[in-house]
Amino acid sequence: MSSDSSLSEQVKTNLSHYNLWTDVQEHPIKDLSLKILSGIPPSKLDSNDIENQREWIIPKPMSHKANLTLKEINSWFVSISDLVESNNSRPKRVTIGLVNDDGTVVYYFIHDGVVKPRQN
Repeated sequence: MSSDSSLSEQVKTNLSHYNLWTDVQEHPIKDLSLKILSGIPPSKLDSNDIENQREWIIPKPMSHKANLTLKEINSWFVSISDLVESNNSRPKRVTIGLVNDDGTVVYYFIHDGVVKPRQN
């Protein structure tokens, strides 16, 4: 099993069994040598989200030596818009799933563009 397969399986298992997401799927992206995951969380991740909205997750190792570039992040949004055949539009955000050496997975939103901060 390649490290990318192992990484995506770890995040997929975490989403399905720990976070109780449904319909978690892997989408191999040949141009990026990357697997993008998608699934439906049990509840909205943000108050502005639509209920039962498909979310997109990018598995990455936390120990990854290279920094993320805007070009790489943009390629994720382009690849996802190519996967969504119905309207071919970019998602407003993706979630990066950072996997630590001990198996811990931490999730962060990465928005497509500038997002106005919300008040708590």
